[in-house]
Amino acid sequence: MSELLAHARGDEAASVLGLVPTIERMRRRPLVVTRDVDLGPGVFALWRKYPDWDEIHYAPWVADLDRAIGHEFGHILMGHEGRSVHDTARRTLPSEWHGMARMMLRECGQGSCSDERVRRLEMEAEAFGSELCRRIWGAGIARSARIRSLLNEAL
Repeated sequence: MSELLAHARGDEAASVLGLVPTIERMRRRPLVVTRDVDLGPGVFALWRKYPDWDEIHYAPWVADLDRAIGHEFGHILMGHEGRSVHDTARRTLPSEWHGMARMMLRECGQGSCSDERVRRLEMEAEAFGSELCRRIWGAGIARSARIRSLLNEAL
C-alpha cells in the first residue's frame, strides 16, 4: 500500500481510479478499467489478466466504485493469481451445465483450489481495498502523494 502511494505522481493518489497510471508504471503493463453491463449477479468487479495487459471490469450498479476497484487492485498488487477455471464455471454457468463443465475440466486437467484459500485471498483483497480508500479519503488535505502516504502510515 505504501509503495503504491509513494510511486504516485501529481494528483494520482487523490482518487482510487487516479492510481491506474501508477499501477501501470509499477507493473510495466497497461491496466484498463471499464464499465461492464454483462457482469453476473453479485459480481461487483472482476480482474482479467491477459498476457500483455490487465483489465478491471465493474458493474454499473456498484454502490461504492472506489472500494470495488480498490479490491481488484489488491488482487493485482498482492500477486493473486485469480479464481480457478472450475470455480468460475460453477459460478457463471447454469446449474444444469455443472456436471458437463466438471467433466470437461477434469478431461482438460484443470483442478480447483480449496475454498479456504479463496476466502483468504478475498479477505486480503478486501482489506487492501478498504485501507486504500481510508488512506485516500482520510488524507485528502495533503497535496503530495508521498506526503499523503507518510501521513497515512503515521495515522
